Amino acid sequence: SMSSVVMPMVKVVPRGHTACAAAYLTPNITTYLSSFRKGFDEGLKDIKLDFMKSDGGLTPVDDFGGHQAILSGPAGGVIGYAKT
Repeated sequence: SMSSVVMPMVKVVPRGHTACAAAYLTPNITTYLSSFRKGFDEGLKDIKLDFMKSDGGLTPVDDFGGHQAILSGPAGGVIGYAKT
């Protein structure tokens, strides 16, 4: 993972941490999401599938990476509750 792509911020240390988390977690998350999709008819081919990021926002399944999932929890729950 290129740190400037994963986390476009000026400070090198936080960006490096983010890039390491993405490099470590993303392959496993990608494998899991592929398996998840295969469990549905036609792999959810024509269905918009979004996943909740750590900040509570949503991102398309194909753009979801480990650095976006590492802190999932309270923020996502609050956003989910607010939108329902």
